[in-house]
Amino acid sequence: MTHGRPLEGRTIVVTRPREQAASLAQPLEHLGAEVLLAPTIRIVPRTLDDEVVRVVVNDLPEYRLIIFTSANGVAVFLGYLTELGLPLASLDDAIVAAVGPRTASALEERGVTCDVVADDFVAEGLLDTLEKRAVAPAGTRVLIPSARLARTVLSEALRASGARVDVLPVYDTVPAKRLQLPPERIERADFITFTSSSAALQFVGLMDIAGTGSAHAGAGRPLAERLSGAALCSIGPATSDTLRELGLPVAVEASEHTAEGLVAAIAASAAGFA
Repeated sequence: MTHGRPLEGRTIVVTRPREQAASLAQPLEHLGAEVLLAPTIRIVPRTLDDEVVRVVVNDLPEYRLIIFTSANGVAVFLGYLTELGLPLASLDDAIVAAVGPRTASALEERGVTCDVVADDFVAEGLLDTLEKRAVAPAGTRVLIPSARLARTVLSEALRASGARVDVLPVYDTVPAKRLQLPPERIERADFITFTSSSAALQFVGLMDIAGTGSAHAGAGRPLAERLSGAALCSIGPATSDTLRELGLPVAVEASEHTAEGLVAAIAASAAGFA
């Protein structure tokens, strides 16, 4: 391991969608890692032709709080406004909140001011922040553009407090048809990264399919056993919980639940500090 390159000689598998992989792969490579891309899901936006989408966008001035839970949601939802010829100023009367700095940055890069960012980079952290700032009192109309199968922590908690919440699925996470790497190549990796529960779920399914009938030495063995030589790395507690529910141990969890935080956690683990 050379100075400043703690991941020299390490192989790291990145399972996030290919179009999002660079934010994780590039800093890992900068630290010396060989990065293997094995996307397990892809992002498919919901079209503006959908009647539900049009109704919500037309009612935009009625919402007092709009919560974005991912950069994908930002890109798709603001794309709707552009497609309809609506100015970003359509959001000016609402408080705009984001789960985490990457989502906030996606808003700012597109010219939308983010009023509230979670103190912690998860839904629970945003709930705490909203409560401290008292920006979602009972009766507040709230819009949450999200993935179709997103966690329901935010919407359920806000409804319980009396807010009127509409969740608008703006994109689907669709399983990849197959792994783009041989399963044995993944099993030999030093680290395997997961940045969402959906990526973890699909990874297990794809590895099981790839291992069925395969001639490689690990075929037929439980996945946890096949991956025993790799450290499974999670971006945060929700993803870690999913991995454990799937019977897979989590060796590294980012304390800051971002791509940057995950890179730092992996580097620390490789250097023997975690």
